[in-house]
Amino acid sequence: MHQLAPPFQAYVQQITGRAPVWLPWTGGTLPGYLEQRYVPALAMLDGQVWLIVFLRQQDVPAPLQLLKQLEQLAARLVPPAAGTCLVAEHLPPYLRNRLVELGQPFVVPRRQLFWPAMGSAETVQRPRRLPPRPAKTLEPIAQQLLIALLLQRLLPPVTITTAADALGVTPASISQAVKVLEASELVHSQRDGRERTFSLAQAGRIAWERAQPLLRTPVRQRVRIQHVELPTGAVVRAGESALAAQTDLVEPLEPVHAMASRHWPKRTAVPTAIPTPDAGTGMVELWRYPPQATKGEDDVDPLSLYLSLRDSKDERVQLALKALMEQIPW
Repeated sequence: MHQLAPPFQAYVQQITGRAPVWLPWTGGTLPGYLEQRYVPALAMLDGQVWLIVFLRQQDVPAPLQLLKQLEQLAARLVPPAAGTCLVAEHLPPYLRNRLVELGQPFVVPRRQLFWPAMGSAETVQRPRRLPPRPAKTLEPIAQQLLIALLLQRLLPPVTITTAADALGVTPASISQAVKVLEASELVHSQRDGRERTFSLAQAGRIAWERAQPLLRTPVRQRVRIQHVELPTGAVVRAGESALAAQTDLVEPLEPVHAMASRHWPKRTAVPTAIPTPDAGTGMVELWRYPPQATKGEDDVDPLSLYLSLRDSKDERVQLALKALMEQIPW
């Protein structure tokens, strides 16, 4: 067996989750010109027998000649294999690109795998990073994404692109958030063709309870201003004002609104902060992420509202929060 067999086997299992099982070679003795360049082997993968061809030499032939010789190796097998996968320690970039164009599976262990039948298409693997550790507290985007899943604003199977569009963030941010949530066993993901899909790992209420130690208040800062100076745009009723609108809690003396902190004016038209309550004042909460569960919604999401008030010492607020949570359609 070729020296690349163990790293090939380990790498394929790492990328696809399936380990090749070696079988006895049944193709007989090779002609000299093929034996000098290749070491063929047979492997069972996904219930099918594949011809695995290890490249001996670094001076690889031209793409079309290479394909012709791979076909000659495959023709020696009766019954025929499901397909042929080339394995090499190194392949020049032009050859990798050409093999992709021609649809020829190949593996460069620890670096690259192109094997469409295994659901892995032209995936360049950089040096593997350690998987994210379970979070102590969730970053804002991870918390926002989890809440959107819990509230069923994102229905499975959810793709990275769909979630990014719904939350108004980049696909890279969603991808990282999914990794963190998966490390914390709150979601699970799988590759579906070229897309990665994900969903809650457990039923909504169970996932919510499990996530409690990782969740924190979305409120970064509270600012008291004159209500007439309330910034226009992505501002929604929040705090006790929002809680009163959804339960029997009495409206607070000062109305409370929320907005993502990144939308707060920073250079021009900055509202004047007022230290104590006065006629016409109200509170603005600056949140770590948008208070709406997804783009286009008009109200604060109820789970983030709960998190923003759960540490309140007011017994009336705690009773109202309990009533709020009983309304969640898990």
